[in-house]
Formats: sequence, structure tokens, C-alpha cells
Amino acid sequence: MYAFEFEMPTKIVFGEGEVSRVGEQAAGFGKKAMLVTYDEDFVKQVGFYDKVKKSCDAAGVELLEFFGVKSNPTAEHAADGIKMAKEQKPDVLIALGGGSAMDEAKFIGVAAKYDGDPWDFPTGKAAIEDTIPVIVVVTIPATSSELNGTAVITNETLRRKDGFVSPVMKPRVCILDPELTYTIPIRQTAYSAADIVSHLLEHYLGHQLEFAPYQDHFCEGGIRSIMECMDRLLKDPQDKDARAVMMWQASYAWCGFYDCGFGLPNSNIHILGHSLSNFYDTPHGAAMSVTILATLRYYLKERTGKYAQFAREVFGVRDKDDMIAASAGIAAIEAWFKKIGAPVTLGEAGITDPEAIDKMTPDALATARAWGEEEEYGYNEAVIREMFELCL
Repeated sequence: MYAFEFEMPTKIVFGEGEVSRVGEQAAGFGKKAMLVTYDEDFVKQVGFYDKVKKSCDAAGVELLEFFGVKSNPTAEHAADGIKMAKEQKPDVLIALGGGSAMDEAKFIGVAAKYDGDPWDFPTGKAAIEDTIPVIVVVTIPATSSELNGTAVITNETLRRKDGFVSPVMKPRVCILDPELTYTIPIRQTAYSAADIVSHLLEHYLGHQLEFAPYQDHFCEGGIRSIMECMDRLLKDPQDKDARAVMMWQASYAWCGFYDCGFGLPNSNIHILGHSLSNFYDTPHGAAMSVTILATLRYYLKERTGKYAQFAREVFGVRDKDDMIAASAGIAAIEAWFKKIGAPVTLGEAGITDPEAIDKMTPDALATARAWGEEEEYGYNEAVIREMFELCL
């Protein structure tokens, strides 16, 4: 195992109805909170806003409101939130939503403490040194942003989607109330499942350790648990136990815990997937189900033994021939994506632009370079183009 440091500063409050405690948690930071969330009509219609507002009122916390976060959050929209935060000086930010709301709140938090161009953070031109504390109230479990120090933001002007990481950005409090997930449509739930699987699978497939049974079995068991949850949710989308387990599993899939000791993984599932969202506003989970399959196909010969292990441990494949087992595993996860309603090709993800691969290839290469993986894993335009062609 490689050397690592791991810290979990986030307080977790889990349970049905626990959203009622968000005001109490916010009051621990001061008397003024800024809500960062989606479209105003939507969050009020589904009742999320009222739950947060009522809790903050009861705790004596003034609630500033910043609505309009998109499913792929943008620097342009966040600019108004940064301005509000600098002017109103909230003691804490409350991100209400999924990964997009959480990531935009993190971006606002660090940018409000910085006098330069906020885009300096995604490009690495500035170090993240301070932030407004962030509380997250999760309504869409998928990204693990509630427990990690990562944010992903799209710059529409530059046509770039970049992720950036700092322990400073880890939320201070995380409210995990499964009740807020009971009404998520099954298609969006499928996208969330694909996203969770991508976080587990990417490091599992991409690490270079010869012996990592703890991490490998954590991943395999995690993927099986998501599949079992989806089996129940396909029958009953409001299955409380399945919603609760899925919410908890999502938080730990990419919080930095399970992959400790792996070193720098090959992150091509997300390298490719970011470009789908960047150019075509593809929901992140929908991008993941497509790029997971491309990854599996591209590295089949190179990682045959690992793929065979995945097929046997996750899908119960029993063929003794590694190549046959590995191929069966790819077919099995593709069938599972189809079963739950996640796309398996660019076309199914709504990307029919004949120039899509030409547009996305240099962008994905830029992402590989920014993440330090271009030389480490031999990325170039030809390699990335071939990977995208496996998404067709």
C-alpha cells in the first residue's frame, strides 16, 4: 500500500426526519445561513425548502436564499452566489440537493474568501486556504460530495468542466435523511446508482496493487449492495430500507476512505464522462454508465484477471477461463444498466451529434493532463478517441 493521510472532519446526522435538525446544526456556526439549492419552485413544491426554513426559524437562524443551481453547476451561476456571500457574510452555507448543489456551495464557500478570479481554484492557480463552513442536506445520494473535499464546476465561457480538491472543502455537517429521497423518480435513481458504482469501480479497476483484499472486497460488496437496493426499488420506488442503504453507501463510495493506499488511480471513467456533461449537459450518472462500459472494453485484455475477479465476485460468474469470465462480467453489468434504465451508448444518453467525439477528445485529454494522468497512463488523442468510439 502507498502512504496516505485520511481525515473525516464531517459530522454525520443520519435518519428519517433528521432534516429537522439542520437549523440546530447551523446555529452552531452563527445566526446567518445561506441556502444554496435548485430551482425555487421545485424545492418549494417538493417540500424540501419548507423543512429547512422551518428548522432554521426555530433555531433563530436567518436564512438567505440562493436558488437556481443546475444539474451540472456552472461558474457563471455561482458568481452571483459568491457576490451574495461576500456582501451578506453568512456564517455558514447550507447546500440542499445532490452533488451539484453541494459542489456549487463548496465553490462559493472558498471563492467568497478569495479576492482573485474564482476559476483560479479549478485550474490550480491558487491554493485553497479558507472557506465559509458548509452544511449539506442530501436529497440525491450519488456523488459522495457530502463527505469529500472535491467540487466539479463547469465554465460555460471556456467550455471546460474541471474538478478540484482540498480538505478545506469537506463539509462540516452532513444531514442524511432518507425521507428526502422517497420521491426521486426511478430513472434518476438509476443514474445515481450508476454514479455510485462508477466511484467504487474506477479505483477498483484502476489501482496497481497486487494484493488489496480489503479495498477490493469493500468495492465488490458495495456494488452488490447497490444492485440489491435497485432490485427492491424497481419493485417499490419508495422502499424505505433500500433508500436508506443506498444513501449510506453513496456517502462512502468516494469519500476517500475505501481507496486509501491505492496511490494515483486511472480515472478514465470520469475523464471521459466529464466531457459528456461538459458539451451535452448529460446527467453525471448517465454519463458514467456509458463510460464504465467503454473502460471495461478498452482494458479487457490488459486487465483480464481483475475483470474476471469482478465478474465472479459481483455477478457470480463461475467459468474458470479468465477471458470468458471477464467478458461475461462486462455483459452482465451492461445488462444490469439496461435493466435499471441507465444508458449504455452515447445515443441512449441523448448524444447524437456526429461531431461529438471530435469535440470531446481534446477536452478529455486536457482533463487527463490536469489530473496528472496523461503520462502516467499513456493518454493521447488516439487512445481517448478509441475509448469514445467504444461508447457508440
